[in-house]
Amino acid sequence: MTEETQLSLIEADNLSAPASLQDSTSSPAGCIAVTPLQALTFPLFGRRLIEASAGTGKTYTIASLFIRLLLGHGTQADANDADLTGQTAHQTPLTVDKILVVTFTEAATAELRSRIRDRIRETRLAFVRGSSKDAYCQQLIDDSTNLEHDIRLLRFAELQMDEASIFTIHGFCQRMLQQNAFESGSLFQQTLLEDDADILSQACNDFWRAHFYQLSTPLTAIIYSYWAHPEALKRELQQWLSRNDLTFIPNITDFDFQSKYEQGLNAIAKVKQAWNADKDDYLDIIEYSGIDKRSYSKRYLPKWFEQVCEWAATESFDLTLPKNLLKFSQSELITKTKKGEPPTHATFALIESLLAQDISLKNTLLIKATHWVRDNLQKTKQQHMLLGFDDLLTRLDVALQGSADGHLAEQIKQQYPIALIDEFQDTDPVQYRIFDTIYQQAETVVNEESDPVSPATAFGLFMIGDPKQAIYSFRGADIFTYMKARNAVSAHYSLDNNYRSSAEMIDAVNGFFQHKIAPFIYDQDIPFHPVQAPPIKRKKLVVNNPDDDQQTALQFLHVKGALSSDAFRHESAQATVNEIKALLLLSQQNQAYLEDTDGNHHPIHANNISVLVRTGNEANIIRKALLEENINSVYLSLKESVFASVLAQDLLRVLNACLHPSNERYLRSAIACKLFSLTPLEVHNTFSETASWESKIADFARYKTLWEESGILVMLQQCFHEQGISAHLLTQSQGERALTDLLHLAELLQKNSMVYEGAFALVRWFSEQISNAKNEQGEQKQRLESEKSLVQVSTLHKSKGLEYDIVFIPFSGLYREPKEYLFHDEKQRLVFDLDGGETSKEHTEKELLAEDIRLLYVGLTRSVYRCYLGIGPYKKGRTKASPLTKSALGYLTIKAGEELQAGDDQSLVRLLQGVCQQSDNIGIRHAPELPSETYQVATQSPDQLIAPKQFAGVIEKNWWVTSYSALSRFHTAPTIEDKQTKKIPEERAELPVVSNELPLLTPEVPEKNVFSFPRGAKHGTFLHELFEEIDFQDSPSEQLIPWLQERLTVNNYEDPEQWVPIVSQWIENILAHRLTPDLYPDLFLSQLSEAQKKVEMQFFIPMKPIEASSVNRLIAHYDPLSAQAGSLQFNQVQGMLKGFIDLTFEYQGQYFVLDYKSNYLGDELADYSQQAMSEAIIEHRYDFQYQLYTLALHRLLRSRLADYDYETHVGGVFYTFLRGMQGDKDAGVYFTKPKFELIDKLDKLLSGELTAEMLQEELSC
Repeated sequence: MTEETQLSLIEADNLSAPASLQDSTSSPAGCIAVTPLQALTFPLFGRRLIEASAGTGKTYTIASLFIRLLLGHGTQADANDADLTGQTAHQTPLTVDKILVVTFTEAATAELRSRIRDRIRETRLAFVRGSSKDAYCQQLIDDSTNLEHDIRLLRFAELQMDEASIFTIHGFCQRMLQQNAFESGSLFQQTLLEDDADILSQACNDFWRAHFYQLSTPLTAIIYSYWAHPEALKRELQQWLSRNDLTFIPNITDFDFQSKYEQGLNAIAKVKQAWNADKDDYLDIIEYSGIDKRSYSKRYLPKWFEQVCEWAATESFDLTLPKNLLKFSQSELITKTKKGEPPTHATFALIESLLAQDISLKNTLLIKATHWVRDNLQKTKQQHMLLGFDDLLTRLDVALQGSADGHLAEQIKQQYPIALIDEFQDTDPVQYRIFDTIYQQAETVVNEESDPVSPATAFGLFMIGDPKQAIYSFRGADIFTYMKARNAVSAHYSLDNNYRSSAEMIDAVNGFFQHKIAPFIYDQDIPFHPVQAPPIKRKKLVVNNPDDDQQTALQFLHVKGALSSDAFRHESAQATVNEIKALLLLSQQNQAYLEDTDGNHHPIHANNISVLVRTGNEANIIRKALLEENINSVYLSLKESVFASVLAQDLLRVLNACLHPSNERYLRSAIACKLFSLTPLEVHNTFSETASWESKIADFARYKTLWEESGILVMLQQCFHEQGISAHLLTQSQGERALTDLLHLAELLQKNSMVYEGAFALVRWFSEQISNAKNEQGEQKQRLESEKSLVQVSTLHKSKGLEYDIVFIPFSGLYREPKEYLFHDEKQRLVFDLDGGETSKEHTEKELLAEDIRLLYVGLTRSVYRCYLGIGPYKKGRTKASPLTKSALGYLTIKAGEELQAGDDQSLVRLLQGVCQQSDNIGIRHAPELPSETYQVATQSPDQLIAPKQFAGVIEKNWWVTSYSALSRFHTAPTIEDKQTKKIPEERAELPVVSNELPLLTPEVPEKNVFSFPRGAKHGTFLHELFEEIDFQDSPSEQLIPWLQERLTVNNYEDPEQWVPIVSQWIENILAHRLTPDLYPDLFLSQLSEAQKKVEMQFFIPMKPIEASSVNRLIAHYDPLSAQAGSLQFNQVQGMLKGFIDLTFEYQGQYFVLDYKSNYLGDELADYSQQAMSEAIIEHRYDFQYQLYTLALHRLLRSRLADYDYETHVGGVFYTFLRGMQGDKDAGVYFTKPKFELIDKLDKLLSGELTAEMLQEELSC
């Protein structure tokens, strides 16, 4: 049952709240009074704070208030008396675009928009019917004075919902900056950066160069010890850059790194000199003093002394101090002296002075880098008119604060008279300041002398949230800002009915948090008010477990013993798995189930259970332990990019092998990767056995062809199936995860194949994504591997807003040490103490503990029926007290003044029993033993399976995708005699002639030139690829040569260094070759920009059934070359004609087709004359190819150009015989433009408009 359905079953939103809650309630002395919210009488104006505890229907309440605002529902005050104490209505009904609703994520925005739209529709339909089962809606109907008018308002709102002002905070700020560009001083044309990582990297690189390159070598070495490269510095900086309010300790203003470095070296040198002068005296001074000999024992003191002596004997070039130098500090020696006189010496005092100095450079560097990089980022963004998400907030904030007489704030307030801010506990100082400035005059005014349009009722700011769920400080959320806002508002309301959890679970959570005075630490600002269980029908959990007779809603899962934190983590995980396994086994025996009000039993499945953790590492521990017991799980907090997986790299190897099937290195790399799941011996045999190796080459060659003809997804599916990749993956551990990632990658490749022209460009994109993989939230984010009945594993942060029937929090008792000292001072300023003073540590630990308590509250309130908390008196090092006492769970279970020693299980049980006294629904569950039975997932019986539907459609079996190559494969064209017997056409593979006779003399090696460049399909493809990748306008030889060297080497050319200058010059000649001296004397390939050309343009031409005879008759009639060629021979064909055009380009308003031909016609330019090229075209039926290419271009232009005319816009066709493009104006390029009548009739013939009979009749005229 959904939360909203539950709300509709009773008088919603506390309409009939218990009498004890009808009046304002007060917290302890000094706290602000809080009134239970009544949605029907809530005043729709002024500044008001609504605290909505977990599960109390926050979204339902927002939608309810929204509907009241649309209808203008509520009571109006008497304008003559101007007494607003009885007024609850806004002064006028509002439209959806006038009500501002702000939340913090895109997902929450979408949900709010959907829920509000649904509520408006449901309310309108209820108004039409005149009645509703929902008590809230029924009351609105009863209060209506004009139902027809209200129905019209709701209908208009429903139609207008696409214009509703429901935004994320960033979306709202962006809109305000755009709409108020003059008032805010914003530029009209600014680009929003979704990710500023690149410019941040550049800023860090610039800082590195500007400040570190000129430093001395020893100082540079110190800096490298802090950060190995600028990217490491970036990782440390980026969390602070957006916090303009951050205050650093110490407050460093001297950023002369070299000078500070030398001062540190001098201070160290003085200590070393003093130490060496009297080092023979120190041990005696300490030995004969009153120092505690247990702290300075004969076992350790000589080792410490020797360590310092070794350090003092060497010259220092860095600022590193020995670990045990502190042992010889005067203050430390005095502290460790319990009786008698402490050891004293001038050197000890000098050491103390050195340790008190901040000789480390890291703090100085970090502060300087933060300020410099932040300023540099802003300058870069201004120069390039860029805005980051944080800039949207700061720009609007600055504009509001700088607006004369509050003009901008007034404009926004008039546009949005009412604002509802959702998840307000996650606000930060800038966000709060924005809304505080806009609605600063919207505070509730009572008994104000005003007219009916008084600002007191015209505007409202409703801040809705739960401070107990403020858990996102790592994103910049600031609970202290919430506290400030809370204290600035006098009207406080609460939602007190929990519609999520069972009555037992609600009672247990209430008791747990009431066990401690000030459970959330900041009691006056974050008080705990117990919530109620509404009188609704719900299921109840029944577990008949002979090992657990308590069956309480909240159970402490007690792990015994003085375990280390790591050991406790694993033991608590095992205890969790044991209990989950027991529940699932009992469910299969009908001893654990959810029972509804009619007595029906609903078994507990794995997906009824959730395990909540803090980190991905903890999730891995749990999932591994579950898997060992044959219990599958799914991790719901995935945030890694699918490109970051090893699988992505393996798939890249496969793609490269498909592109280069004859390249041994690529093929070996693909076959040996994990996708093929071959053992080392199988890999070796594949490589060494000729038949097996040739078979793999043939496979990948076939995949390449399939890729070209049918697309990458078809090719990958065929490859996965034939090579058994999918089946192999599913047999492995985490195989479902791997297969999900593999299919996800295949889908992304298919999608981007529509964006990137050609296979090489697509693979280059894929490789770049792998190289730049990072955590993603978009389409690259890893998907859940299954939606089956699996145990749900999630982080506590990710679980917020969700609910689960049974929840385990196995690591709730673990304590986290602060990694850095970040806290709020007495002025509520955010402070970062780089020195890590003791006071700063205490403040930081307090704030971390408070947030951990809130995180535990979030976890506890996810559960509907039961929650388990892992707990145990674990230890850390030699500390006597258990670290549990420092954790959130320890704080809530151990009262002030009580202690808990590591390993003291009896005391822990006694303390937990004290918590259990707060509620009968809290109990202790000692870690259960692992059930001996094997858990097997229940499978469906045959009669439960749904029979598949019978396919009743028709499949055209003579419909297929064909190509020019397929249609022209068989023809009767006369063979043109080759001038040299060694000539091999482009489409045929080159085969060596094997002679049985031994040559008398070694034949001469032919001179390397463009004519002797290797021939055959492989080498033709190589040349095609070169022209696909180069920029015609910008390919100087100094760039071409290293690139060609790499390409020739990768493709296994012999003597690549000899071919490089030849091919480089060849390319330059081709680009500089005049294509048509007569028609277009100024046209060269080198003139074409990237915008003018399209490489490897793919086309599909639908074909009705056609016969070869009709095609032969048509093309021979209009094209002289076709008339000289023999007949095409193919059976009747229908379907799609597919092809790729090497190059399509635009020149002077006309569009051309160009095809590269690497055919060898002879060793002289004369062999590439117009006559010779015509004969080659006839022999290979290239005439039919260029006719089809021209038809594809014709159809494209006809659909894209409004004033299209064939004669005007189609320029013609170039067939470039590359070996002949050496500067001679008449050689190497064949140009033609098929007649319009040919293209027009071919178009109609393929589309079925022109039948064979009609064609014959037209041609005979």
